Amino acid sequence: MKTRFSAIIASILLLLAVSCGRHKGMFVLQGTVQDGSDSILVVGMDSRFQRVDTIFCHDGQFRWSFRPDTVTTLLLILPDGRQFPVFAEKDIRSEIHIPESPAMYTISGGLANDSYLAFCLAAANDTSMEQTAARIDSFITRDPFSEVTPFLIYDQMVRRYHAGEKDITALVSRMSGNMQDAPYLVSLKSEFDKDMPGNLYLDNYSIKDSTGYQFRLKELGGSINHMLVCVWASWMGSKGLEARDTLNYFLEKYRGRNLNAIDVSIDVQPHRWKEAILHDTVSWFSYNDPSGWESRLITDTHIQTLPAFILLTGTKRVVFKTSDPEETDRQLDQVLQKPKTNSQTNNQKTIRK
Repeated sequence: MKTRFSAIIASILLLLAVSCGRHKGMFVLQGTVQDGSDSILVVGMDSRFQRVDTIFCHDGQFRWSFRPDTVTTLLLILPDGRQFPVFAEKDIRSEIHIPESPAMYTISGGLANDSYLAFCLAAANDTSMEQTAARIDSFITRDPFSEVTPFLIYDQMVRRYHAGEKDITALVSRMSGNMQDAPYLVSLKSEFDKDMPGNLYLDNYSIKDSTGYQFRLKELGGSINHMLVCVWASWMGSKGLEARDTLNYFLEKYRGRNLNAIDVSIDVQPHRWKEAILHDTVSWFSYNDPSGWESRLITDTHIQTLPAFILLTGTKRVVFKTSDPEETDRQLDQVLQKPKTNSQTNNQKTIRK
């Protein structure tokens, strides 16, 4: 009897050991969503999470887990386009509560999540890039090894303020040497160090319309017209749709100056793009590239944030790319040939005589 009892105890201990081993190193995220969303997309900020996962919610609650190799920055993307960063760490359980827009979300569990939320609360009333940059500088001083800093530079300096190389480099230089080699910062620095190739052509780049028919860019827009391309994704919500609507402004302002426009979503799930444009009445054509962040529109032009605008010549050579609509406007005014006035036309007729 004693031998049998010992065997049972040994079996239980073995099962516990196997169970613990199975869960060792896991990051577990559980939370609630108050807006009724039934699914959430999970994407990575950089190469440390190179896939798209879907979290399914039941009665506003969810639980999701994976095993990270190191601290990994994730983005939870709701159907309305809102994005919420989560910092995944080994053997950490985190809780996130996502309220209805526009209230701030809460997250706990893990030093990175706690420090990021504290930063957001402190910066909630910032009104200028200088304020936020000073706050990030203080954040780096307190912890030059924090995995949160690359995301702060992306979210605040690049995406929110469209900061230039000088301002961003000043902050990056304050970080530890190891953190300066974070994948996102390496990618960002390569964009600063590498000018846009003067002979970059996207003429053979392929995209699909809503029927699934494939086109190459050289087949669109005509050979004498410049083409403005708005790159976006449906998971951006209203921000992506507003960027598309900006094309109306550009087409109207530069009427008569040989400008065409299209928009290209990089949705890896084309049905989401189709749902987003279902009731469109725009005057240009919409296309999709399901390659996502691996799209040539992204990789060849070094786009770091969406939405983005790319101007192509009639032969589909890249003239410029930017994520700033105001910069797009300035560049278009410089590049596009202004229509001739009546007096100029009359003078030319006189000269011909």
